[in-house]
Amino acid sequence: MIRFFGVSLASLAPAAVTADDISPLSLFQEAARAQPQYALGVSYALGRDDPTVMTSGPTVRRGSDPVADTAPWHIGSISKSFTATMVMRLVERGELQLDTPVGQYLASDAGGMHPDWSGVTLRQLLSHTAGLPANAPRKIIRDTYTLPPEVGRHRVLSTMWGAPLAGTSGEYVYSNLGYVLAGHVLETVTGEPWETLVQSEIGQPLGLSSLGFGAPTQADAARGHKSLLGLRRPVEPDGPASDNPAWMGPAGTLHLSLADLVAWGQLHLEACAGERADYLSVTSCQAMQTPVSSEYGLGWVVQRSGAGQPMIWHNGSNTMWYAILILSPEDELVVAVATNVYTADRIDALARRLVSVLTARTE
Repeated sequence: MIRFFGVSLASLAPAAVTADDISPLSLFQEAARAQPQYALGVSYALGRDDPTVMTSGPTVRRGSDPVADTAPWHIGSISKSFTATMVMRLVERGELQLDTPVGQYLASDAGGMHPDWSGVTLRQLLSHTAGLPANAPRKIIRDTYTLPPEVGRHRVLSTMWGAPLAGTSGEYVYSNLGYVLAGHVLETVTGEPWETLVQSEIGQPLGLSSLGFGAPTQADAARGHKSLLGLRRPVEPDGPASDNPAWMGPAGTLHLSLADLVAWGQLHLEACAGERADYLSVTSCQAMQTPVSSEYGLGWVVQRSGAGQPMIWHNGSNTMWYAILILSPEDELVVAVATNVYTADRIDALARRLVSVLTARTE
């Protein structure tokens, strides 16, 4: 089965609520009661505080085993912020440039690439303005579904990049395929698979020990649920039906705990404030959080609240999970919400209300 994931650019401006009679715990409990058959996780942190984590619900629909507070969650396209960050780290080391045509980094492939493909830049790929399609054709996905990740990425791209692009350069079109190409550039330049780079560039230096790939396999982790004939059923995590093909990793196959996901958001808040130059410069971080087109920067959606304050976020899903990560720089606030069933509207509403309550408490 083929499942696509993306990002909705609908406004995530916080809803107006009064902090005096509403708490994060009460909001969480209300949301958990609204979907008792599925797992729900919420985490948040203000400033450098350790993340607060709250989880509820069974690991599988109508099950009896509760999901653990430390369990990892599939985060879908939030993974794009990880891929973009790795690109920026290589830019800082002088191994990549954002505005150099990717064909210059893919010397062994360039001969078979149409100029439309070889001429796109990493800045365009990371901002969804390269003109690439949203996804590979379904037949190509089916034919490459079970290939090893690095092999699959090259197979898919090389099958497609000989033809001209139908999209318009500079126009925003959300593209998972664009991030797959960015991942392939990272692999070619470093000589390491994207999966290895995720651990060596992010997981290990930042201590994100729960960071992994595909559906979580831990016994106390929630299972994703897919819809079949109108009924949602849990999917075992050790089979190909549990996620999109592994080669789509740079676009969205990561999992990690909610505490680690909030720590990832805190890292970006601190870097953009100039406090983590040891990991990511303020220039690189702010470039990621500067809109290029349609409120999308480099791996982040960038919007303004009703008061004009920046709201940095990304969401993700493979249609069996849903997660959202929100950063409010003015309040030094990070909020993450995840569930093991696709209920985007409900989770987005909960995230907005949490941001409102938590920011009201800092005023």
